Amino acid sequence: MEGIVVFALGPILLVGGILMSRPDSVGRAWAGVVMALGAGVLIVFLARALSQVASWSRAPVVVIQILAAPVGYSVAFPAQQPLYGIPILAAAATVLYLLFTPESKLAFFQR
Repeated sequence: MEGIVVFALGPILLVGGILMSRPDSVGRAWAGVVMALGAGVLIVFLARALSQVASWSRAPVVVIQILAAPVGYSVAFPAQQPLYGIPILAAAATVLYLLFTPESKLAFFQR
């Protein structure tokens, strides 16, 4: 679900940030679109690998969630956008918790 939401940001950034407004830098705006699409594809790929209990998939997911936590915090509190930041924080905390439950660790270490 998280990957699909991040992937959906690509078209949203395209329409809202490039086609409907005048960005300061068109190149940076397109870079944002490409990064959102790429990050969405990467997260979906890693989620699929996690669902197949691929031993290598756990570490990249942990890194992505650790990187998402400060983003969620800065969006929720310093940027004063809690409706955007708190779901990011909640998703990161939930994924990290689920990856470190005893059942999850057992599934990855038994393979």
